[in-house]
Amino acid sequence: MDLDNEKEEVQLRVASYIRVSTTDQLEKYGPDVQRNSIKHDIESRGKLDDGRPAMVHAGEAYEYVDDISGSSELADRPAFSLLQDEIVNASEGQKPFDAVIVFKIDRFARKLSVLMDVIKFFERYDIKLISVSERIDTSTPFGKAMLGILGVLAELELANIRERTYKGKDEARLKGVFMGGHPKYGYIKDDTKRLVILEKEAIYIRRIFDLFAIDKLSPQKIADILSEEGVLSPESSAIKYGKRKGKSRKLNPPAFWRLENVREILSDDIYIGNSYYGKSKDKKRLPKAEWQLSPYKHKPIILESMFEIVQQRLKEFSERKVLTRKVQEGHIYLLRGLLKCNHCKNLTNPDNQGMMGWTGNKKFIKKSKKYSYYYYCGRKNRKKFSEICTVVPIPAKPIEDYVVNFIQQLLSDPQAVYDYQKELTINKKRVDMLEQRKDGLEDRLNSIPRRKKSIQEQHELNLFDTPTLKIKLADLEMIEKDLKVKIKEIDIQLSRFRFSEGYTASLQTYSEKYGKAFEKILKDREELFNLVHDLVHQVVIYSRPVTKRDSISGRKGAEQMIPNAVDIYLNLPQDLLRSLYSHRFGVKSENVWGHRDSNPEPIA
Repeated sequence: MDLDNEKEEVQLRVASYIRVSTTDQLEKYGPDVQRNSIKHDIESRGKLDDGRPAMVHAGEAYEYVDDISGSSELADRPAFSLLQDEIVNASEGQKPFDAVIVFKIDRFARKLSVLMDVIKFFERYDIKLISVSERIDTSTPFGKAMLGILGVLAELELANIRERTYKGKDEARLKGVFMGGHPKYGYIKDDTKRLVILEKEAIYIRRIFDLFAIDKLSPQKIADILSEEGVLSPESSAIKYGKRKGKSRKLNPPAFWRLENVREILSDDIYIGNSYYGKSKDKKRLPKAEWQLSPYKHKPIILESMFEIVQQRLKEFSERKVLTRKVQEGHIYLLRGLLKCNHCKNLTNPDNQGMMGWTGNKKFIKKSKKYSYYYYCGRKNRKKFSEICTVVPIPAKPIEDYVVNFIQQLLSDPQAVYDYQKELTINKKRVDMLEQRKDGLEDRLNSIPRRKKSIQEQHELNLFDTPTLKIKLADLEMIEKDLKVKIKEIDIQLSRFRFSEGYTASLQTYSEKYGKAFEKILKDREELFNLVHDLVHQVVIYSRPVTKRDSISGRKGAEQMIPNAVDIYLNLPQDLLRSLYSHRFGVKSENVWGHRDSNPEPIA
């Protein structure tokens, strides 16, 4: 008896699994390509004796499509997870399909471990795996063996792809190819995929930096100004200039600027020519300190010196917000955060970190039943410092009045500003020359990484020995260092002109805005606080030994020092400041500012 002839022929019901990840795969192995290949393979399987097709698709519900890398784990694939759930949750003896068909084995996996997990899972539920391209059927021992071999080859190919990709990316970085998504606001990619300045956006980048560094506006105020003027937001502008596809995902109007937009621009060093790679690892975003800086510097929009000043101001702005909250709680100390102790700068204590700041305080006077306000050096805290500052405290009103009067005179007639502005126009031709020279130096600097790589490749081809390699690389290091120094020198010269032009214009604006209305501002202590902090960078307190003629209230101490002079440093160029600051004065024990003694007699 022939038992095989009595077996009922079973029609094989198959589900299809399609995976697409990269742009290259979309072009070569897109969903439609895979779907059509699977359809033709099913149709080519012939018919059973009763005329039915030997293999049929289980239905549209059983087509699973993942848009994900072949090296990803099974748990990270939504469609495959659904395929597994439908197999596991099927009623006993009621499989949803008998096999899973794929276009190629690497549509399932490029890692052998992932592929083996798939086979084990299918075997557990008696599901076959069929590949169209390799003509593999895991129902046979030969099919299983071939599948393992193909899995090894797929993993090897993945390793080769990664190596080629890494080398390709490394070469691209040396050439300055932009490796990110869409370019940041202010830039666009050229035909070589390098970042170039998009001037229609860059003008607002420069303006944002000027408004923050020179005009001392807050990020929120800058955002408000840009919104009011109808300037397209970074996202809307990216869509307009083809840097991004699709429509805006935001509900706000196209010209609406958020505080975060301005802050991100002010803190992003892409605007001084820096690009980074290696920002993530294992699909997790790394902190910026662990990013890799590209050796190629693209054209900067902002001078490096301007960027450094902005970073310092961002820090000071945060500190100033803290100060503002504090002054709102009580008495407003106009010079809080501005006063610096020159005496402490000269201390040799290892705890010293430059000039110590002075802070405001108050003391209740029983006789007058009023508070007396004063400033004192922060190094008077014996719990924090082993060597204490011996400079006596300064009454608040006299030094505040002095600084305020100085600002009032400056704003009422800033003649030095106008004179200085005239000199600036003479230097414009020199600025053009410096910028051209800087461009040439930057081009030479960008060629250094490629020259280094070329030398290393020549050494690998045995064109010269290792000692020669070291000499050649050392020479390039010296050239690179020299170029950076020259670029920095030019940048400083350019920044002086830029800041001078901006600060003088800013001071004229302040003069027009506040000069005539100063009496009104004096009555609003909070507005006066903001004006002082906008114009004054710091006020350095100098001191001298106490003499017999000085009457000091409070405890007497050995080697006491008394404030006798200040330097007011404005947010202006140093050349201009020569005619504006270094005003000195003296103070007596009666809290009245007088003249400094030319030859003070120290206490014996």
